[in-house]
Amino acid sequence: MWRGGDTIVVAVSGGPDSMALLHLLHGLSQRRNLRLVCAHVNHGLRPEESAAEAERVREAADRLGLPFELGEPDVGGYKREARLGTQAAARELRYRFLRDAARRHGASAIALAHHADDQAETVLLHLLRGSGTGGLGGMRRVREWDGVRLVRPLLGFGKADLIAFCEQNGIGYVTDSSNARPDYVRNRIRLETIPHLESYNGKLTAALNRLADTLGPEEDYLNEQAALAFERTCAEGPNGTELRTGAFSAEPVALQRRLVKLILNYLSEPDMETDFAKVELVRRRLVSSEDSTWTLDLGYGRTCTREYDRAFFRLGRPEPGVLRTVSIDREPGMRRLQFGSFDMVFREEREIPDVETMRNPDRREVAFDADRLQYPLTLRSRLPGDRIELPRGAGTKKVKDLLIDEKIAPSERGLIPVVCDAQGRIVWLAGLRRSGHAWIDGRSEKILYIRIDRALC
Repeated sequence: MWRGGDTIVVAVSGGPDSMALLHLLHGLSQRRNLRLVCAHVNHGLRPEESAAEAERVREAADRLGLPFELGEPDVGGYKREARLGTQAAARELRYRFLRDAARRHGASAIALAHHADDQAETVLLHLLRGSGTGGLGGMRRVREWDGVRLVRPLLGFGKADLIAFCEQNGIGYVTDSSNARPDYVRNRIRLETIPHLESYNGKLTAALNRLADTLGPEEDYLNEQAALAFERTCAEGPNGTELRTGAFSAEPVALQRRLVKLILNYLSEPDMETDFAKVELVRRRLVSSEDSTWTLDLGYGRTCTREYDRAFFRLGRPEPGVLRTVSIDREPGMRRLQFGSFDMVFREEREIPDVETMRNPDRREVAFDADRLQYPLTLRSRLPGDRIELPRGAGTKKVKDLLIDEKIAPSERGLIPVVCDAQGRIVWLAGLRRSGHAWIDGRSEKILYIRIDRALC
């Protein structure tokens, strides 16, 4: 949890749990060379009581000769802004304050006063919500969070033990009146559910703590395996986290789910969990062989976009690429121009391609009878409704359908150069399909060659 010489921020509410923690750590600090900072958050939810509690904690810090940090966040305003419940908003702001206090004091850890009864409530709450092993593993004794360790030294003690410690050592504490009201789910679990279930198992709290102690390390191990699976299947790039769907599908289902959750949680605010339904939806779509291009909105600004054998996780929706429009007049000789990420070469000459080249054309180069083209040519991105006339009287085809047949990713379809003649007819979808216009035959005298110097696939 700490090393000699560390600075620790101790989160102290003023109740018996946190007051016991503060005094226990103070006793240890002199033997272990620890520097403590006492931190208290006044949420302002019980104005008179809250102010008195803050003062009691300040006085305790003064008696022990410890620095004191007071946080007074606007819970009501943040609750409305973030559209959260009161308890969730207060919790987020409390943790942010503690993190900031740790940074100000150069602390390596934040000590929290959660105990065995809190752990039992947490595990049972997660069970009722249908959590997986991550939730049933409960709170960890040590967890890295946003550059600081969260440590819970009291998870092995019950609340009765901590109250007895305070009373035996003359340590004053306050009682939060809101803890006795069944207004919040956690309070009802503590006041109603656990006492009822103890009629079936008088050692329920110990059993739930044992479950957390069993599943917690197993969860940590599986998360390590998920991190290794990430290295096997994913890479970070300019489009966000890129996942190879083939490699992903080869992983066990358990690791697939954890991998999706790992990525989505990385894109979220700290401690914002992603529910199982979203994880399973993404997993099923990623391994499906029938649904190969799609975008899912996963909430909180997160999206997942699949493009055939790749998927991208990012914040925000992908913007389709669009290239500028370029007009090209007829000129002899060779010209080179940059079009998006393509080098396009236009050259007009009298050399007629041989029969073998005409029979087996290079997809990156196309040849036209220059005298049968209508200039100026236009180089542009595709437009809605674009169609190309196929060679040898095969009719026309939608450019969109052709791009789908060629498995061009949706984000790249607007980046494929489209060459049109003066009437707006598509003569070449660069690197993919030539139209039926301006074919070369025995009467052709001048040939226009167009080449791209970057392969599309």
